[in-house]
Amino acid sequence: MTGQLTLRRALFGGAAAAAAMVVLLPQGAQAGGMDLIEVRPYERVVINDDFVMGLLPEGDQNYVVSSPEYFDEDIQAAKHYPGSDIRPNSVGAGVYGEDGEITLIEGVWRLDEGVPFIAVTPEGEEWGYAAQPVALKNEDGWGTFYFDPAQWEEIDGVDTYTITATDRDGEVFSEFEVSLGR
Repeated sequence: MTGQLTLRRALFGGAAAAAAMVVLLPQGAQAGGMDLIEVRPYERVVINDDFVMGLLPEGDQNYVVSSPEYFDEDIQAAKHYPGSDIRPNSVGAGVYGEDGEITLIEGVWRLDEGVPFIAVTPEGEEWGYAAQPVALKNEDGWGTFYFDPAQWEEIDGVDTYTITATDRDGEVFSEFEVSLGR
């Protein structure tokens, strides 16, 4: 779909985590902020120089992650796709990587009420970074997120992350691992 040579592996998390977990994030570790970015359908959200994202009203939880040069073409193609159609109160994610290192984590969330807090924790670390949530204006119940590890100097050479999603009450509703090596 895009002209980039990247690896993408999609994983879908369960509706409930086996045990509750409290994720503490130092102020300096909140990548991209936690404020929801609200966009119009098909609006380009710039992630970095290599990736952009767009959300579509067609289908169920339908979105595109693309290289900037192929974005318009990929949006047109996605208008004919059914979307992710993930279960209520769950999260799905994909990773892009290069040379054994994750260069982007992106995904979709579906939550009955509110916007989830999504923490992305590098393997071996005890704390995580906040992923950036994105949603369509005037549409509740679903959205996307992204995390760009290159924004953080202390993250280097990581190929495995744990994604933990909590609702507005702090209850974990999805937790799973994404990796290039598995």
